[in-house]
Amino acid sequence: MTKISVVSTFHKPVLDVYGQRFVDSFSKNIAPEIDLYLYAEDCNPKTSDPRIHVFDHHKELPQLVAFKDKWGNVPKANGKCPPEIKAKRPRDWHKEFKWDAVRFANKVYAVFDAAKKCDSDWLVWMDADTYVHSPFNYKAFKSFLPDRTFLSYLARGRKWPECGFYGINLKHSTGQKFLNDFEHAYEHAEYGIFQMEEWHDSYVFDEILKKVKKKNPNDATHNISGNIINGEGHPLINSGLGAYLDHMKGGRKFDGRSKQTDLVVTRTERYWQ
Repeated sequence: MTKISVVSTFHKPVLDVYGQRFVDSFSKNIAPEIDLYLYAEDCNPKTSDPRIHVFDHHKELPQLVAFKDKWGNVPKANGKCPPEIKAKRPRDWHKEFKWDAVRFANKVYAVFDAAKKCDSDWLVWMDADTYVHSPFNYKAFKSFLPDRTFLSYLARGRKWPECGFYGINLKHSTGQKFLNDFEHAYEHAEYGIFQMEEWHDSYVFDEILKKVKKKNPNDATHNISGNIINGEGHPLINSGLGAYLDHMKGGRKFDGRSKQTDLVVTRTERYWQ
């Protein structure tokens, strides 16, 4: 059987609003063959599920701590668009998330560390603002991680991918290449992420993927969302994953669910009715 692990992370404010709900729904509805590596920052999520491995964010992620020590007080790494890019981006330079490398580094460093800790075939990132609303058995989960592909993700056509859910095939040489290049871009940020046009995790993910695909054109990836979304949108709930998951990205996390207007496909599951 292909071994699958999931990884996520959150801090105390997230735990209080929706993080515990994520943990509880994972424990209730995700297949028992799949475990969760959870990096908790200054908080203690409650669980008695032996599949859920809770790690202290500060103790277990020394590379992230070093990244934050180095870049934590540097404006360009904390959402302040640098002048040379600002001049080229009159419409969106003020959108701080696009240049908030420190904020999004929490996600990627959890992935880098979990990939070293787990002995799994596939490592899946899942945002903590996800709710597993229906039973998600092993066969269904594995169907989103096809054999012989090195990466499974939610593409959005002309926009960077939606990185609320993606899987890396750790047993595939190109999957390892992608992961190593992804980590290198952060560990050598001045010559990595800060050489890109934006440096939030989804943009960096897309840039690394483009380069890896170019060097390995015969190695396949799996686009979970197909051609449903082309640009801004909500691909996860409109893909096959929506039968099991709700991703409450952005302001939706405070509402507790996605909006009916987010759907561009007909969903028949009870949760969506």
